[in-house]
Amino acid sequence: METDSGKTEATLQCPTCRNNLSVDQSTDRVSEDCPVCRSEVRMTIFPRFYRDPPRQIDSTLASDDEAVCSFYPELRAEKVCDACGCLMSQKASVKWGDKDYCLPCLYRLREEKKDAAFVARARLYDNRALALVAWFAPLSLFTAPVALFLLLRHRKGNQSFVPRSAARWWLAFLLTVGWLIFWGVMLVIWLSLILEEFS
Repeated sequence: METDSGKTEATLQCPTCRNNLSVDQSTDRVSEDCPVCRSEVRMTIFPRFYRDPPRQIDSTLASDDEAVCSFYPELRAEKVCDACGCLMSQKASVKWGDKDYCLPCLYRLREEKKDAAFVARARLYDNRALALVAWFAPLSLFTAPVALFLLLRHRKGNQSFVPRSAARWWLAFLLTVGWLIFWGVMLVIWLSLILEEFS
């Protein structure tokens, strides 16, 4: 709320008596007594509290000879979904990068298809495999097979926000194969020594 002097204030309520408390925008903490009930009021105010309310999306009602929105039939179609091609109004469209999507397509691309452009977190399986064979090298007899599984299972499904080279994947793969060969040779030597003792 902006006062006559141009000073931005926010209106809070006392938790005890619901009396209104005016707080200056420059304040991020309130620690005082309520002037009505004398209760101690302690609050932390976050910057988002002072933001203007979100702007309402202006959508135009469709006339009889105009195409209508697939989700709001009373509104005029103004956009086309870049994924499925359905007609959308401003209210039903979502801008993602330089493209427009409807909400069902946005959900499908993010939650079902796990498209790299929409994921909230990227699972870098090559990094995980490299950590298994590098950080846990003494335990590589057990971690190397797991790393090899991760590398081969997620070879094409490795998600990332930005383009990445395949150098890390190949490094992890070579280290994994190297450890597997090493442990294979060690097991062969160990078995041959045991057989020599019994022969």
